[in-house]
Amino acid sequence: MTALVSSSHPGLSLAVSLRRIAALSIVAGYVEVIGFMDVGGIYPGIMTGNTVQLGLTLAKGQWARFSIVGLAVALFFLGGIISSLVKRHLRWPPAELLLMAVILLVASFVRLTPAERIVVELPLLALAMAMQGETIAKFGGVSLQTIVVTNNMVKFSDALVGRYLSRPNASAPSRALPELKEVLMPGLAWLGYSIGAGSGAIAAAMFRLPLLVPAIVLALLVGDLSSSRQDVAEGVVD
Repeated sequence: MTALVSSSHPGLSLAVSLRRIAALSIVAGYVEVIGFMDVGGIYPGIMTGNTVQLGLTLAKGQWARFSIVGLAVALFFLGGIISSLVKRHLRWPPAELLLMAVILLVASFVRLTPAERIVVELPLLALAMAMQGETIAKFGGVSLQTIVVTNNMVKFSDALVGRYLSRPNASAPSRALPELKEVLMPGLAWLGYSIGAGSGAIAAAMFRLPLLVPAIVLALLVGDLSSSRQDVAEGVVD
């Protein structure tokens, strides 16, 4: 079983959880779009899209593309293993976000050399995204991943319908009305991801070192988490 890190105790304010979700989802979208553009349409952290491409290139016999996409998938999986090992040996798992920030700083300079983008930048970004996915997975009592969109869209739509668009079902009284946070959190994660992707695309066109921005955001987020360190729980198990 894997211990999931909660970024905020259920007793903390909804605003605190939303702030942290917004920061992480924006960072994820931002990093993804820069990696996508730098390595020719391959995602460093969206394995659903990469897996589809893997099957497509295999079917078409596009072996050069297949090998690069396969590398991305393998790197993310390896990054997940490394991230889990690191997290389990840290006294305070959210500190792994600082390591992620350092990796993004290194990647900022690596990407200045186009020849190193696939062989060095892609592994670094895959590791960074895996670290984010492994570090924080619960906000104010709500399980949520900030490096994916599809699952958050499903959660958002279901909670939206359950809270606002459906009548109470007398035959299923045990089905509780979704809380406001169950609507807002996945919806914000989806919106933040989109904002991050757009911001990353603009920043990549304007600045030589656009990955410095998410590194700074992560450092600020760790400071935010440190301010309520006693409320960060490790006892949630799946």
